[in-house]
Amino acid sequence: MSLKNLKYNYYEGDIFFITKDQKIEGMLYVVARMNKHQLKGIVECVDLTVAAYPIPRNLRERLENILLPRLYEIKDVLDTDKSLPNDLGIELSKLNQEDIFYGLDSTSIQKLLIERGYEPEDIKNILSKIQFK
Repeated sequence: MSLKNLKYNYYEGDIFFITKDQKIEGMLYVVARMNKHQLKGIVECVDLTVAAYPIPRNLRERLENILLPRLYEIKDVLDTDKSLPNDLGIELSKLNQEDIFYGLDSTSIQKLLIERGYEPEDIKNILSKIQFK
């Protein structure tokens, strides 16, 4: 996947930003920095959260229609473009952070992430340090 043909993101410097048409007016946004493996862990966490049953309907709709398409697009870029640096930034909204924490706070999802080689505590630490102003 080419960095120029992205639908949900635009890549500038070493940061994946949310496209302007995907942003919600009045929502707070910030860039979180992490390595590729941690970023893929977030994708896996959100994917597992959607597969979990039951989750609130509004959460499922946000994850399936907004966050997952964007994260899948980033994961596709990470899997195909080996020239990207290991440490990257990803722009997240306050709501994105809360939605990701929903999955990270689940012991069953934490267990699955660990089984798949991810460290949910590392991801939680990164996301918890984000300061929305």
